[in-house]
Amino acid sequence: MSDPLTRWSVDDYAISPLGDRVAFVVRAPNSNMAYSTKVDVYLASTQDYCRPRHLTARINGTASMPTFSSDGRRLAWLQMETPGYESDRNRVYLYTMATRESVAVAYDWDLSPQSLSWSKDDKVIYALTPNKGRNLIHSIEVGTGKRKELTTCGSAGGVRPIDEKSLLYVYSSENQSGDIHKLDTADCKPIRLTNVNKEKLENVFLSPSEDFWFGGAQGDRVHGWLLRPFGFDSRKSYPMALLIHGGPHQASTQCFSHAQWNPNMYASAGFVTVVINFHGSSSYGQNFTDSIQHRWGDYPYVDLMRGIDYVTTKYKFVDKSRMVALGGSYGGYMVNWLNGHTDIFKCLVAHDGKFSTVSGFYGTDELWFPERDLGKPWEDTGRAILEQNNPERFAANFNTPTLFVHGEKDFRIPITESLGAWMMLRRRDIPARLVYFPDEDHWINHGGNSIRWYTEVLDWITRWTNTTSPYAIR
Repeated sequence: MSDPLTRWSVDDYAISPLGDRVAFVVRAPNSNMAYSTKVDVYLASTQDYCRPRHLTARINGTASMPTFSSDGRRLAWLQMETPGYESDRNRVYLYTMATRESVAVAYDWDLSPQSLSWSKDDKVIYALTPNKGRNLIHSIEVGTGKRKELTTCGSAGGVRPIDEKSLLYVYSSENQSGDIHKLDTADCKPIRLTNVNKEKLENVFLSPSEDFWFGGAQGDRVHGWLLRPFGFDSRKSYPMALLIHGGPHQASTQCFSHAQWNPNMYASAGFVTVVINFHGSSSYGQNFTDSIQHRWGDYPYVDLMRGIDYVTTKYKFVDKSRMVALGGSYGGYMVNWLNGHTDIFKCLVAHDGKFSTVSGFYGTDELWFPERDLGKPWEDTGRAILEQNNPERFAANFNTPTLFVHGEKDFRIPITESLGAWMMLRRRDIPARLVYFPDEDHWINHGGNSIRWYTEVLDWITRWTNTTSPYAIR
């Protein structure tokens, strides 16, 4: 919602159970969205006209997900506290109507919840929270802040309490599409209630994932997943596809993805598929997430290379001579970085990736993002950090055939980033292909375009690895 007169843009809202109050999340009028992440929570009466109460005036970070208790006496929301940082830890804040006071619950918790819902008796808040590559449900006692992990695997979503001892949620994993489950919050035993896609998926290959951990940058333990390919035979060798997530402050999670980065799309095409949650990824503690400030091309690169060494040493069925790497957004940036620093891949795929940290800074709609993570190019320190992490600086070392994919309407990373990298490779007679979507933005949102995306990508990686897919790609 937006008001053209006041220029207030309401991002989210919640109405109290009695309908007498509304809480809404809004950017302040005249706030410059390009370099400010301050988003506030306001509380207003629906019974008469009065000035909304500003609940987050003293906090400069992003607020989200306002949620009323079932009796309407309290309001919970998620609150970041660091200005200009989109990946700060979400803390749980509570506002009491009677006292008009706000407090934080479980303030020192080192994980970052993504959504909240109240128990029926208002004694517990259920927090959907990423944890080590899984999206899990945690309970938080409102009075004490005591926490309990209610689920242990896969990814949960859409949490809805149905009584004081149970709740409904949608569960998925890398080899199971989303279905409704019921959870007893005492014994934490889930019961599957639906199997919506049973008939559609009964003849579809879906490989389960295997966890692995290895020593990464700074001596830290780094987590990854591996999926074995269709028709797997341990006596044979297979090409490997490394999927590099975006963000960089996101994570590859144990969920059923409907976007371009579902790992089973590559496993089903005959690839051992590997994802690694390198330094900077979420769900492994805030220090791990924060660690790559000014180090975009450092710790994540070290993690990926050590992860590849670990996988190819442990899993003898991986053919080291037929490896490919694919990534989108920051993952596309890292693909360009890999191209300037290693020649171990037969080919690469960069979706909406940044080629130059400098030109990318001036072209983005999110100035606060590169400002915080890297720096401002007109300042000496910022320029030095941007250049230190700039893939374009290593353009002379690019030698790997690369497929670039980009949407015209991408204002996060403009299409000129892919055009520049593609042009450079073509000018140097290095095989490169550009797939252009005039009607897409930072993501591929249209079904037909998604099919074309997978067709182009799978055709590229099977061709350069001399892989025969179990099915016809084109």
